[in-house]
Parts: sequence; structure tokens; C-alpha cells
Amino acid sequence: LGLGGAGLGAAAISAPVFHDLDEMIASPQAEFKRSWYVKEVDKPTVEIDWRMMKRFDYHEVMWANGLRKAWGPEQYDKIQKVRQERRVRFMKEDKPGYTLRDQALHGSVLWAPVSFLGPQTAQTPDQLGVPRWEGKPEENARMIRAFLKVHGAAQVGFVGLESNTTEKLIYSYDTPHFYPAFSRGKQLIFYDVDEPSETEWSRIIPKKARWVIVYTIRMSDVLMRYTPGHIGLTPTLVAYQLKNVMQGQLQNFLRSLGYMGLGEASNYNALGTAVGLGVMAGLGEQSRVMHLMTPEYGLRQRVFKVITDLPLAPGKPIDFGAMQFCRTCKKCADFCPVQAIPHDTDPSWAVYGPYSSPGVRIWRRIEPVCNAYMISAGISEHCSICFGVCPLSKGNRKAFYHDIMRATVSTTPVLNRFFRNMDDFFGYGLKGDPDEFWEMDLPPFGWD
Repeated sequence: LGLGGAGLGAAAISAPVFHDLDEMIASPQAEFKRSWYVKEVDKPTVEIDWRMMKRFDYHEVMWANGLRKAWGPEQYDKIQKVRQERRVRFMKEDKPGYTLRDQALHGSVLWAPVSFLGPQTAQTPDQLGVPRWEGKPEENARMIRAFLKVHGAAQVGFVGLESNTTEKLIYSYDTPHFYPAFSRGKQLIFYDVDEPSETEWSRIIPKKARWVIVYTIRMSDVLMRYTPGHIGLTPTLVAYQLKNVMQGQLQNFLRSLGYMGLGEASNYNALGTAVGLGVMAGLGEQSRVMHLMTPEYGLRQRVFKVITDLPLAPGKPIDFGAMQFCRTCKKCADFCPVQAIPHDTDPSWAVYGPYSSPGVRIWRRIEPVCNAYMISAGISEHCSICFGVCPLSKGNRKAFYHDIMRATVSTTPVLNRFFRNMDDFFGYGLKGDPDEFWEMDLPPFGWD
């Protein structure tokens, strides 16, 4: 019943057929099998001081008001003016990666509606006159993982919300719906009520909603390496478009079972910090570039989340050697055109500005420089050079060598620099001519 009310689409048509929820829970899609070198740990590999951390106001993020605040309104307007001038000039010059058809690829984005409360088109158990679904947290976790994976998710994990720790990963003020926006988004308030609600100024999260469903959507390895430019931006946009559909399906599924699903009310990131929740859910580790690094795809995924009152067995953080590898590799920092990624061997507790959240010992990009480059270079607010050159982000195209490398990284960190040098030697990294893309025979979504 819940599956039927979740909505149809390409994923639903091609998905395995489940006759009931018990069958879904027992399916291979419900499992989260990982390579032997991925270890579950009690504490994440990134150091966290929860006492220093507070819930972060999304208004301070670069893509909201952070960049304008960092540079000042006058300089910000100049950056935007340069962006538009270069964008038009590059199209007129037929600059590879910035041509009219490349721009059309970017401009074809069609956002599905998203909301905090969800579409609410599925019938509830009360409306049907039946009891709501009741399952053990472990069963529920398998069920949600199976549901999301047959709808296109790559990895699925769960976080339990605790007021002194993980609840601080939920934003204090949410993302404005229109993006970018300089006005503050709605306040996210945990309140002792039975039902969630939304007003002009706030979004109410019932305190009984103590679990976060955290899931990822893959990004194309091939397209991501035609960067900077519109083609390199496409994997990011595709992931966000898929999220918009997938989130509504998940919210309807939870509603059909008798539970709430409180989602991201923006086409982009919202509700809570993606990397922090991804780390605590055990999907991956913190990386030098401040994005989530997973054993399966490296940096090549986007992270999304939904809060629910459906009891779920939380995951544990993992260690597969990613942060240790980032200490010595530094390839992303070497290739950054504006040197916005630090070369320091060790991460730091230092906070650069109001756009940085305290309480985590990480490498921090100089975000105003990074984002100003992406915009003023005419790149449509995107650059994935750091993603494209990362030795751990190569997918399965070169499976033999890279599987050996991943396994060795997790157990023998003394060889980390060697693998970085081998990555350079074999020429893995950015692609050359973006026009090649239009002649390629790619798998669906560009996923290898």
C-alpha cells in the first residue's frame, strides 16, 4: 500500500516487485554490504567537540548570504556582473565547455516541487481504517533502505537525534526556498507537539521525531571531470533533481505507513548539515575539501536527509582511511586554481568566519575565494576540479587498481603518497576536450 502511494516513475517501473513489506525487508536492496576494509568505529575519524558546536544558521552559508557578507555588497555585485559578462562572451566565442549547447544542458534543469511536510497525497492508515505499520528499529531501517535503493539512492544510513550532540547538526534557520537568497529562511524549532507544522516564519519539528534518514545519490565520474564548465556541473544538478522526486516518494511512503517525513524545503541543501549527518550515519568520512568521502564513490555523491518519527536503528561512524589519506595526498589543494583548499597536513579547530561552524577539527576551504572563483569565472556557480582529481573518487571504471588502492589506504597509510604519485603518473584526473561528451555512449545518468 505504501509503495503504491509513493508515486510512479522510471525508477518505480524498473524496480523489483515486492508483494508486501516483509518481502521488501528481506530483499538484497535492504542490505548495506561494504568492503572488508571498511570498519565501524565508536567515534568518527573527524574530531568533534559537541560542547563548542551550536545549530548553524543556513543564512551564513556561502550560497545564501555568506558570500555577499564576506565580500561586501559592492564587490559581490561586481563578481556577479563579471560572471554574466563572461558567460555570454564564452558562448559567443564557442569556448569548449561553455558553448550554447553546454549552457542548454545546464539550463534544462527542471525542478520538481519540494516541501518540508511533503506532498501528502498518499492515504494514511487512519484514512484507510487500518492500524499503522509497527516494526522493530532494525526492520524499519532495512525497509527504508530497500525503498530508497529501488528508487535510486546509492547509500542509506540513519542518525538518532540527541539534544546535546547530533541534534546540533540540524540547522537553526533553514534554507530560503528561492536560491540564492539573502533573506533568512524559516526557523526550525523542535517542539513538544504531536504533528509537524509550518508557518510563514517557522517549521515545527515534533520532539518525538528523533531519527534522520540520510541517503546519497551518485554523481557521474565521467561528466564530473569535464570541469570547470557546464558539463562538469551537470552531475550535481542531476543529483539534486533526482532528490526532489525521491524525497516526495519517501515522504508519501512514510505517510502511508502512519509516520511523518520532514524533508528539505529547497531544491538544494536544506534542513541540516549534509556532511555531518553523513559521517554520523556511517556513510563516509570527512575530506580535505569539506565534502563527504565514501568508500564506494569517493566524493562522487550528494547527501540528502529526511527527519521522521519512525524508529530506526542508527548507524555507526566508519573508518576506511579517507582522512588519513587526505593528510598526505593534497592533490585537490595542488590543483585548486585559486588555492582555496589548505595544504596543511593536519586539520584544525580554527574558524575563518561566520560561514564556518565551530566544534569540528577539519580542513576548511577559504570559502569566499572558492565561491567567488566559481561565479566570476562564468562557471554557473560550480567547479568540481577537486572532485575530478581526487584519487579516491574514480568509481569502478578502473576497478582492479583502485580496489587495491582503497584496501591498502585503509590498512597501510605509509603508502598513501605512493598512490597519489601513481594517480599522477597514470594521468587520472580531469578530462581534456569537453566536446567529447556529446559523442560519448554513456550509461544512464552517466553512472559507470
